[in-house]
Amino acid sequence: MTSLKNLYMSQINRAREVRKNMSAKSMKSALKGTSIEEKDAKEIISGVQAMYDKIPGFIRPMLPSLPDILKRIPSSAGKYTLNEIIQLLDWAYESGQLKK
Repeated sequence: MTSLKNLYMSQINRAREVRKNMSAKSMKSALKGTSIEEKDAKEIISGVQAMYDKIPGFIRPMLPSLPDILKRIPSSAGKYTLNEIIQLLDWAYESGQLKK
């Protein structure tokens, strides 16, 4: 059992290393044409991942990805800052106009 666990962990570690190497090259091309700095991009991604990590694993497959959710926000939201939208949505939850 221990050897199986070690094999599994080594495969996970190898996959993470490959992903990390690939993501460094891919991130630069993904950020091309935006004003997002690589350091900020990594912080944003890790923050979103930390949020998803708090959701129980059996529920995650039922949730749409954050990019899918954001794409569904009406284009009129583009006139406002993220903080203004967050303030509006906080109020909407508190007032019962959005349900959790």
